[in-house]
Amino acid sequence: MFAIKRPSRCFIDRAILRKLFATPGKAAWGGTPANLNRLLMKRVLFVANSDWFSNFNAPYMAWFKNQGWMVDNASPGIEAGEVDHQYDVCIQRSPYSLKNFTAYRQLKRLIDANDYDLIHCHTPMGSILARLAGRAARRRGTKIIYTAHGFHFYKGAPWLNWAVYFPIERFMSRYTDTLVTINREDYDRARRYAMYEERVFHIDGVGVNLGRFYPRGESERVAYREQLRLGREDFVLLYTAQFAPDKNHRALIRQLPALLEHIPELKVVFAGSGPMMDPAKSLVTQLGLKEQVRFLGRRYDVEMLCAMSDLHVSPSIREGQGLSNIEAMASGLPIVVADNRGHREVCVDGVNGFLFDYKHPEEMVPLITRLYDDTALRRQISRQNVQDAKRFSVDHIVEVMAKIYKETLE
Repeated sequence: MFAIKRPSRCFIDRAILRKLFATPGKAAWGGTPANLNRLLMKRVLFVANSDWFSNFNAPYMAWFKNQGWMVDNASPGIEAGEVDHQYDVCIQRSPYSLKNFTAYRQLKRLIDANDYDLIHCHTPMGSILARLAGRAARRRGTKIIYTAHGFHFYKGAPWLNWAVYFPIERFMSRYTDTLVTINREDYDRARRYAMYEERVFHIDGVGVNLGRFYPRGESERVAYREQLRLGREDFVLLYTAQFAPDKNHRALIRQLPALLEHIPELKVVFAGSGPMMDPAKSLVTQLGLKEQVRFLGRRYDVEMLCAMSDLHVSPSIREGQGLSNIEAMASGLPIVVADNRGHREVCVDGVNGFLFDYKHPEEMVPLITRLYDDTALRRQISRQNVQDAKRFSVDHIVEVMAKIYKETLE
């Protein structure tokens, strides 16, 4: 059940209180009590319509905690993370779900009760509801940042996406102080249509922890393969993604018979969960590929899955950037990915991997077989990718976002 865990503070201007109690005179009455300290703390709320998004936000939440802020998170489901308060808000991914009306009321009650200095929202519906619910708070001085992980209106998108999502986002820009994009196409589009005036930034994604994703030794690679019933000589393709329609898993599965003709020791590992998993499993069974394919579900050891794989493949139709590809690159894997705006941010065709047309997924077959045949090329790309991944380091991205937070708050 949703519940607000702190009472309303009647919209007290905490900026005035901070100035008042920052004076030497406060020592005359023995210092600031603990409850007043909490009242004076700056506060940030993170909002998303996914119950795993705090994995992306964790480094930024930690940055705010280090600055002495109170950090809250609102999402469907209870997440683990270093937050002061976790609120279960029934935000739905679909814009047509009636539950989003309830989610709006929950968010408005939460925001009005807690007088946040900053709201950082992610995902389309999470951002729409947070920005609508935060309108009154924004008039009182709350700042709102939206990080777009890939607009639904993009070059080549269905006309319905443009008819629905583009006017909505243009309207919502009036309730947004800062837009952060993670690919150049979205950044250019937001600037071209003057949706956010000068309040648009482009960053290199949400960041990858290079202390977690890095090339491993042969012994670790073999040991982890044994846990997954994979052989030392297997040629392992990894695809890490939620099972959603845009992720296009079945396009890869349909290419496996052709790949097996050239790569008899081929194995494919899918890490992720979602509504399209059962249809994908049915297709694997239909094609007689159960021995070649592993469905691992949602995993928290992706760094080891990257370490034991030979190649990362993504036939995804739409990506804001494609974090899983960068994680694979940092681990030393070549990538073979569909040509979309997000993948073009990380893959230079023929240099650190290969691009193929997602409308013609059969194009991935000769690219994968080329990498299978050419061990020297795989090693060359591996070294290149480890270097290229450094610009996506989470430490670097946190520094960039810290500047954006400070500029927005000023």
